[in-house]
Amino acid sequence: MRIRFRQGSILLLCIWAFAFDARTSLAGTVPTRIHKVQNKETAFSIAKKHGLDWRLLLEWNGKKESDGLHTGEVLRLPPDPSKRLGRSSAGTESTAKQSQPRFGKPLGKLPPIALPFSTTSHYPNKGILFKVGRHKEVRPVTEGKVVMVDRMEGYRKYIILEHRGGFSSVYANLRSVAVKEGDVVGRNSSMGELESGRGLYLQINQGSKALDPMSVIVR
Repeated sequence: MRIRFRQGSILLLCIWAFAFDARTSLAGTVPTRIHKVQNKETAFSIAKKHGLDWRLLLEWNGKKESDGLHTGEVLRLPPDPSKRLGRSSAGTESTAKQSQPRFGKPLGKLPPIALPFSTTSHYPNKGILFKVGRHKEVRPVTEGKVVMVDRMEGYRKYIILEHRGGFSSVYANLRSVAVKEGDVVGRNSSMGELESGRGLYLQINQGSKALDPMSVIVR
């Protein structure tokens, strides 16, 4: 099933549904978390308690906003990325403070940015869109596992990678793809080529938080 997203929120739910499911990956197996609905609890209050987006909670359980919750109902919670390496949340936060993640360039030379990362409420953009450049070969920003290869209207073919430490990355506007789901790709691996006349869309997430790619890419 394909879901259409407006530009700026591309694939965010796809990343959650695939990069953080309970399968074995580079970082290990993720334990399943659940929550039993108590009297008067809502999706919003439960999501807030667990530090989640309420819409993500409903999506994870295949529910619509109009469905409502019932006392005693058991909900599945998205896995906590901090548990993937067998660390506590506090340990993960401490490590994150000590070292800012640094990733490589997804293209041989980065062209100018057509649409920047943005957290503004009126026009959010969870990644960046590069202008059309001379380099078309797309490489991973760091070693990772291919968790999804698909195609979406408006973004051509796209790839989602899962990385160590709870990171994930998205590459869209591809004409051809040279990898398949389950592949582990190295930093210098060629994953495919961009569609002619289209720039690369890149998104980098740490857990459920979208990062500004230009703040973590070594240039």
